Amino acid sequence: MNAPFWQEPAERYPGSLPDRADVLVIGGGIAGTSLAHHLSNRRISAVLVEREHLASGASGRNAGFLLAGVADCYAEAVRIFGREKAREVWHITDENHDRMLEAVERDDVGHRRLGSATLASGDEERARLEESAQLLRDDGFESHWDGTRLLNPRDGEVNPAAVVGALARRAKQGVIREGVEVTSIQSRGDEVSVRAGELECRAGLVVLATNAYTPQLLPQVKIQPTRAQMLASAPVSRSVSDIPTYSHFGYRYWRQLPGGEVLIGGWRDTAMEAEITYEAEPTDNIQEHLDSKLAEMTTSGQVTHRWAGIMGFTESGLPLVGPVEGMRNVYLCAGFNGHGMGFAFMSARQLVDTI
Repeated sequence: MNAPFWQEPAERYPGSLPDRADVLVIGGGIAGTSLAHHLSNRRISAVLVEREHLASGASGRNAGFLLAGVADCYAEAVRIFGREKAREVWHITDENHDRMLEAVERDDVGHRRLGSATLASGDEERARLEESAQLLRDDGFESHWDGTRLLNPRDGEVNPAAVVGALARRAKQGVIREGVEVTSIQSRGDEVSVRAGELECRAGLVVLATNAYTPQLLPQVKIQPTRAQMLASAPVSRSVSDIPTYSHFGYRYWRQLPGGEVLIGGWRDTAMEAEITYEAEPTDNIQEHLDSKLAEMTTSGQVTHRWAGIMGFTESGLPLVGPVEGMRNVYLCAGFNGHGMGFAFMSARQLVDTI
């Protein structure tokens, strides 16, 4: 079984690689559709191509968390990036939440803003979360440590595939084209040559919104493919999770939907090397951990879906947004480190502002 809980967008956008494009966006996930949205708002002519269907990658295969910041807690982010950069990242992802939901406000994308929790798995995580709560308050963010978990009241949750679909529906006819598998990209003077099989497009500018799959087109880009696995249960009649929850330093997470379904993911820390892969298939060992967590939470929960998706991790722990070194007029909006829903909309706007 490898069927994500989220249904893919109902609309289909068949098409082929154009002969020419002012801007060609490659990738039909949350980053690509966000780029198409911002380019349209600035009246910049663009075409988006996707090799399968919209949200077929990590954008339709995640838990739908909308969290501020990065996977590391705030205290750890301050140590890694410095206080100013950590504060900037939290502000950007807070704004990402607001602006992205404004863009799709006429659509039901399953949005709820009840907050999120990070549950301490032991003394070490508890100390980091207590420190994070104080640092967040000092830096002007809402947060609360209740003795067992860090609460962030501005966080939320969505149906991620529905968000992608809603952004796509706002595009003009012909902008989005599914079933186009790009095979090569080459800078040639003031243009970029993009090939899909026998077809070639001459583009003024190309943006790769291909996240973990970027190195398959540009091997020099350092983004590590990393598998994330999940399951979903049939509706459970009682509440077993009040808000989206992270634990074990971000390696384990779960949420319960309004209909009672329970979504559980993570546990890649139990098989770190094996999960560095492009194979988007669930594995028995990690699914067994997810089963155990479901049994702990529900006692009799019945699994309806099991799936995996491929995340893209960067060396810095932050997205890659900007030009590709040595390739004129080729740009990246990728490498979201498992937090594409929290970063991609504002990352896309930042990139469009520069071009």
